[in-house]
Amino acid sequence: MSELRTDEEQAEMIKKWWSENGTGVVSTIAVAVAGVTGWNFWQDSKQQSGEAASAVYTQLVQLAAQENTDASAEMQGLAEQLKTEFASTAYADFGSLFIARIAAENGDYEAAAAELEALVAEADAEPVKLTAQARLAAVLTQLGKADEALAALPETADASFAPQIEEARGDALFRKGELASARDAYVRALEAAQALGQNNSVLQRKIDSLNTPATPSSEDA
Repeated sequence: MSELRTDEEQAEMIKKWWSENGTGVVSTIAVAVAGVTGWNFWQDSKQQSGEAASAVYTQLVQLAAQENTDASAEMQGLAEQLKTEFASTAYADFGSLFIARIAAENGDYEAAAAELEALVAEADAEPVKLTAQARLAAVLTQLGKADEALAALPETADASFAPQIEEARGDALFRKGELASARDAYVRALEAAQALGQNNSVLQRKIDSLNTPATPSSEDA
């Protein structure tokens, strides 16, 4: 699946964000409330929960990587397991992203939009929110709700997520018939991707399709 590598990369970015921004706050609260003994128990439990969630997520990614295999039902079960059984970990957000992805791939864009809207509203980690916003905009565009898609996107985004945010913006603008603005968004997306060392041929094709043909000169007429 084309989004698999993106999902894995985003998972690593989200986990890094959580380790840098979330753990310290939670740790301070836990120490104050539980004391040293309680803190050690809490850390052990958190580690075990994280390892179990990681194992489920790994299994989910492996299933997604299989080609010509109808593993949708099994993937749905694993994604829901991440969301419900490991709600206290960052993997729950990955579960929601996969649930939305599976729904969209099955053509159920309404269900995908509902899942992503809830994730956007509830997510604390910025990488999760930005990923969900980009995918929500894509789903809304598929539903013919281009204005809602544009409203779902942030005006600016972290450089790591700019390619998908701007591409989603371009797709919505294209659906609205605002072709010049759509091309500008695609160009921003491609430039952001190139800055990250990514070669996105799909974006280049979208830009090329919107290039304005040169006006023939009098000599050519």
